[in-house]
Amino acid sequence: MTKKPLTILLNTILSSIMVIAVLCSIPVVSANASETETTAPMENIISETTEYHSDGSSTTIIVAELPQPQSRASAYTKKGYKTYIARDKKGNEQWRFTLNGTFSVNPGVNAVCTAASYSIKITNNSWQKESASAKRSGNQAIGEAAFIKKMLLITTEKKSCRVVLSCDKNGKLS
Repeated sequence: MTKKPLTILLNTILSSIMVIAVLCSIPVVSANASETETTAPMENIISETTEYHSDGSSTTIIVAELPQPQSRASAYTKKGYKTYIARDKKGNEQWRFTLNGTFSVNPGVNAVCTAASYSIKITNNSWQKESASAKRSGNQAIGEAAFIKKMLLITTEKKSCRVVLSCDKNGKLS
């Protein structure tokens, strides 16, 4: 009779150890994890400058490049963006205009813009886009946008920006 309870006890212990091992092998996923945090490419900020205007407002210009897979070919693709951020006197963001550019670079020879697009983010709902465009020309992506600020259906302010993202023959964005 002692063999049967001992076998049952050993089977129970062995089963418990297997359940614990399986549970420990399951990866833990945070409830706050965002898919964009794990899949978004890390951009390389090339420059960030802020200009202050006489009315107290300011604009910040950010130039960044996006990572691209390495290639064995001598010519390669370079992607980047240039963002124009408009801020009020208190430093609060009003809107931002981002110009995206894709360039084909033949190192030491030339660079050509192959695609240009834009995106707009309005932070202060008093502002709205009046017009916007993006085009390519030679080694440049060129974007223009106009914004208007309305109070009680009356336009109280107008601002525009012209953004140029250039790529030199060595693949340097500016």
